[in-house]
Amino acid sequence: MEINRPSIKVTQVIFIITILLVRVQFGTTISEPDDTDEPNDTDEPNDTDEPDDPEQQKLFQCVSGNMDSKRVRLYLGLDNLVVDCMLRKKPGGSARQYQNQLKLYTSSGLLPTMAIYNSTNSATFSFKLIMNASTWRVNVPRYNITINTVAAPVDEWYVEFSMFHGFSMFSSKGSILDTLKGTLLDVAREPILQWTIGEELSSRIIEPHLHRVLQLQVSQSPCAGDVAVLAPVFAPGGHTGVILSVTKSAFTAQGRWFNATRSLCSLINEVCVSGCAGISIVDLKLTNCHLFLLTNRGLFISQDLLSPVTGTLNFTLLFLPALAQMDYSATTLWFSSQCVTDRIYFSDDTLSLISNEGEGENLHSRCVYSKYPFTRWLLCQASAVDIAKNPKHRYLSFLHDRHQHTGLLLSHTEQQGAMVSVFGVKAEELFQRHTKFPPVILDFQPRGIFLLDNHVILYGSEVWTSSDRGSTFTWVFSLDNQIVIDALSCTVIGVVVFFTDHGNLYIMKSGLARYAWLNETLDVASTLLCGHMGILTAVQLDKDKPSGFSYRNIEIDHLIEKHEMSFDKALALQYTTDHTVLLHENAVINDHANGNNPLTVAPASHFSPDHVGKVIYFSDGGMVVITEVFRTHYLKGFSGVVVGEILEPIKGASLNAEPVQLYDLLVKKGEPEGLIVTLQLKDLDPSQGFNMSHVGKAVVAPGFSSYLITGLLPSGSALAKPTMPALVLPLTSHRSGEWLLFHSAGRGSWGMKEGPCRHALQSLNGVRNNALMRINVREKLNFTFKAFMSDYSLSMVYHKKFMRVVLTNPLAIRVTARHSWDDTNNHMLTLTAFSHLCKKATTTVTVYIPEASLLCRSSSFTFTLQNSCPEGLQIVYVSQQPISDHEWIHADPEDHMDNKRLFNLPVNYRPPSQLGVLIPTSDNIYNADPSHPRPREHYPISKNSGRYKQCAGKRSAEECGCTDILKVSPLAINSDCRQRVLRLTFPVTDFNITLFLRRTNHADHPLCSPYFVTVTEVNNRTSWKVTGTHATPTMDRMRQYLEDSLKNNLYNPEGLQISLYGSELFHFRISVIPGVVLCDLVEEVQIYVDEPPLAFPTQHLVNNMAAIILGGLLLFGFLLIYNGVAMPTKSSIKTLLKKHKPTISPTRTQNSTTTQGPE
Repeated sequence: MEINRPSIKVTQVIFIITILLVRVQFGTTISEPDDTDEPNDTDEPNDTDEPDDPEQQKLFQCVSGNMDSKRVRLYLGLDNLVVDCMLRKKPGGSARQYQNQLKLYTSSGLLPTMAIYNSTNSATFSFKLIMNASTWRVNVPRYNITINTVAAPVDEWYVEFSMFHGFSMFSSKGSILDTLKGTLLDVAREPILQWTIGEELSSRIIEPHLHRVLQLQVSQSPCAGDVAVLAPVFAPGGHTGVILSVTKSAFTAQGRWFNATRSLCSLINEVCVSGCAGISIVDLKLTNCHLFLLTNRGLFISQDLLSPVTGTLNFTLLFLPALAQMDYSATTLWFSSQCVTDRIYFSDDTLSLISNEGEGENLHSRCVYSKYPFTRWLLCQASAVDIAKNPKHRYLSFLHDRHQHTGLLLSHTEQQGAMVSVFGVKAEELFQRHTKFPPVILDFQPRGIFLLDNHVILYGSEVWTSSDRGSTFTWVFSLDNQIVIDALSCTVIGVVVFFTDHGNLYIMKSGLARYAWLNETLDVASTLLCGHMGILTAVQLDKDKPSGFSYRNIEIDHLIEKHEMSFDKALALQYTTDHTVLLHENAVINDHANGNNPLTVAPASHFSPDHVGKVIYFSDGGMVVITEVFRTHYLKGFSGVVVGEILEPIKGASLNAEPVQLYDLLVKKGEPEGLIVTLQLKDLDPSQGFNMSHVGKAVVAPGFSSYLITGLLPSGSALAKPTMPALVLPLTSHRSGEWLLFHSAGRGSWGMKEGPCRHALQSLNGVRNNALMRINVREKLNFTFKAFMSDYSLSMVYHKKFMRVVLTNPLAIRVTARHSWDDTNNHMLTLTAFSHLCKKATTTVTVYIPEASLLCRSSSFTFTLQNSCPEGLQIVYVSQQPISDHEWIHADPEDHMDNKRLFNLPVNYRPPSQLGVLIPTSDNIYNADPSHPRPREHYPISKNSGRYKQCAGKRSAEECGCTDILKVSPLAINSDCRQRVLRLTFPVTDFNITLFLRRTNHADHPLCSPYFVTVTEVNNRTSWKVTGTHATPTMDRMRQYLEDSLKNNLYNPEGLQISLYGSELFHFRISVIPGVVLCDLVEEVQIYVDEPPLAFPTQHLVNNMAAIILGGLLLFGFLLIYNGVAMPTKSSIKTLLKKHKPTISPTRTQNSTTTQGPE
């Protein structure tokens, strides 16, 4: 969809600068046209989308419908999308002031714009001023957003309202350039919203059963995060049945409640499965095309949600022989949610069902899986080799990895622990019985697998992550006395949320093997949702709310900032430059007291790689951000070291607190290696020297080694460990003022928490985060990213590589990286993607900054490259003198010889056949009109052929609904609406067919090798021939290779020529051969041959008779001249043809006289 960006004038820029100098009060309001929000009760939590701080509110408010909502939620139905925006009214301001302010914006050319976008498309619409209503309004026809209306998995749109379109890169939270954001949901196409799932009920139906709710099972729509199905799980013993709730607003507004018990029980009673009493829900999954309900009586699958006939949703009870004797209440349902809008990728939807009963030797574990359309179920189990080693595997999770086309099986054995097996795909899209590579064995208590676009995550008592799709894993964190029971992905903000059996929440940044604990507890009877806008929400049932739900938003960033991660170890500060330091972690305090020897083996470091980006702050002042972590140390007595950059100057102890800093310091090396030194204060009484309060503190002398005090000597001296023994001389003296005491003895003296965001990542190609980029075969795409310091500081390392890249499937699409730096030392990364394989493949590219803080919203960028047919890719025929659509319908174009170029087809026209001109046999009817008779139907074969398409079942051409687009379409499926075709006069010899490759937002390119084509005549006419093509060795080899699979010859589109030997309409279909591109590229060309010669033998007879007559006339003239016969002249002919007037006189008789005399 083409982006329409309004221009920004100089006056607009001046006006923006003026606005920046004025304090404006802002606010946001948006409403839902088809839904009503819950009342804003005093006990309702505030929505994060509408802050209470006026400085963080927007410049204007927007309304669509009659009711207000807490954030932007728009719904697209079959009608136009109408949105009104108005300026935020100042408290106490008059209507006149408001009108003047409105005119001020309008006179400066500033109008709100509404930008909508999803993973593949984007569009921008401008508002118009409505003075009578004192608002700006935009009225967008549905076809300007999407043409289709049938139910299908479609991306939910993001919406951005802005008064200053094009200035988003300068916007910041709380500024007037900040945009108003929200979502636009196509409720006319979202599959699950088109159905009624059983008997529809009021939300009050759940009130009597609230005390029996154990948990809430939720499954969100793969393509629309705000659409979800929820099922309360009740304690056994009741007769609640299966109750479901469907929402289109992430359960923040009124939804629909259904009772599906009766429809499910009717299926159970049909097969006589132990009755339906006590049926309850166990789990549910919403896929792209089906809704699965797992109950304690079996697994139910809904009918296809994309069916054109909607109404009551029907279910089918699946019979799974492998689980026939298993308890369904002890089973789990696994599905890796992914948005699939292309039908060729529907087969990637894979659902697995796992059942476990018993323990130890009595363990019975089963795993089955099925792929779309879920008609065939197969076993998933460990490989034969692994089963032979240990037959008792407890299967926990099985998921399909669409990037690598593999199956990941998580199992657990008592002897080995957790085991991850990765199975490849064999023929018929089934998983192989042997693993792709040796299984990964990890010693922890696993619970499940979670698939991200860029990582595979294992969770349980520990969390592990894999960036190579299951070959190796990296430890992230461990838990004591609790276990992670589920995970949730917020793709928009790049966060994975883990919640444990104790209700604690942990998050991990997508792409980073780092985590943070959220000081938030989740109730056991509530559930987490991450909406389409990336807002994390805790939802629970509430009888006091009209919708039946109450919710609260979880402030992730605010909770991360509060997470304290320090530990009780002393740190020794060592300056490396004036802005970078090393912090050495002490292994044991007092390990040198009383002359003890240093430790031979240092314990494990408390620092870990996930601490990169964290900030260490000191009680005396100063902050250091961690950039690198080393968990081992080359010196005895230290367990680890971190590298950091100074954010705030580090302060030592004050002279009042530590007066010993007023004296000179003498450092004596105690052994040749310099691992122990003695610190002595000059000219100071031993009783006033170092004491126990100094143990754990560090002596810092810039330019020299630092010393960590670990013990005391009776003489008032101190024992210390140098951080850099190689720099320690046998005797070193530091004057007063050249050294200081640094207090970091343990917890309380220093702390560690998540640091502020200092990095940002920017895409220089305008590609949005989480975008889906379709790449064509043999196509090359470039993506450029820039990493820079968002706090306006400069990188202290010359040409430092901030960014890293992770690919989920490196073999699918060839991606190369090139690093560079601009003039200000900002890191530039250019990725070049080249599609070298003609097969269905997907790879997700993640560019991220490893050392960025978890508080950064723009430190990672993810997009998906899909090897498929790009949107709008087609081949088109372009004549040497192009004819516009307007000329096709309304004009009568002519060529340079004044010949008409278009021919008007007769009503209900059908072209000739091999049997003759008057005996059409084609099923295609052109210029159809059911109200008129069909000509040329003199024979039964003509009467029994010919079918209406667009006009089927219609009574006249007006009812056929032929639009201008259908009238100019050359496709046979639109032949009913085709009224005019290209006209050529007989003979047609070596007619050039020039084809171009056309793509949305790209220039046309001539179609050439290897896009070889086949040519067929749609109406089975044979009086034509391909007489020209540019023959190449590649074309000859392809002809030989595809000789058996292709029914027609292939041709090179370059130099393609056709000769026509018949008359009237020829309809050619030109198709690109399979294997060149991942879609069907077809173009159709219609040519009408006019002014043909008479048909045989009439033409020959006419020619012969004309020759005989002409020859006879010439012979007759010759004979007259030869015999001297005077040839008639012009005057003689006129005399011969001259007419004379006749004379009329009386008739004479015998008695009559002619003379008269005088009387």
